[in-house]
Amino acid sequence: MCLFNLGAGLLDIRNAHLDDVNHIHAIQASCYEIQYLEHANSFASKINKAAQSCWIAEMNGHVIAYLICLPVNAHTFPALNASDFEQCDTPTLLYLHDLAVHADYRDVGAGQQLIKHALDFAKQQHFDHIGLVAVQGSTKYWQKQGFEVRSAMLHGLNKKVASFGTDAVFMQQQL
Repeated sequence: MCLFNLGAGLLDIRNAHLDDVNHIHAIQASCYEIQYLEHANSFASKINKAAQSCWIAEMNGHVIAYLICLPVNAHTFPALNASDFEQCDTPTLLYLHDLAVHADYRDVGAGQQLIKHALDFAKQQHFDHIGLVAVQGSTKYWQKQGFEVRSAMLHGLNKKVASFGTDAVFMQQQL
């Protein structure tokens, strides 16, 4: 658990649990267009198998944001809404699968703190890169966070990135 004192209150970042799936699903539904929504069982599979890299941000006792990160390689990189996340013994990338902040809390810095938490975790786990798939025109946001556009084809991820839609962009940050 990490506590941050932000202007709007105390922010607590903790590992996600299966009990958080309904909160995650509700926040996701408030942030994404319908084609990007994932089923609750998709989140449950990811949290069940990679809870050490999935986080919840709470403020004043309310779940306000989440970040689902997955240690993957090209074979286990999940397509959008994959119902069964496959762990791997030799991850090559910490994949930032989904970050969402409830609209009422977007100005308190929860997203920034979750990203920092993921970067710190990736460094502790000796990852060389952290990657993501930018959707809904979010490429510029991720570039401000230090991510650069990369070719999904060079990483063997064409089909999986394409599952996120025609505007999906694969991005990475070297650590």
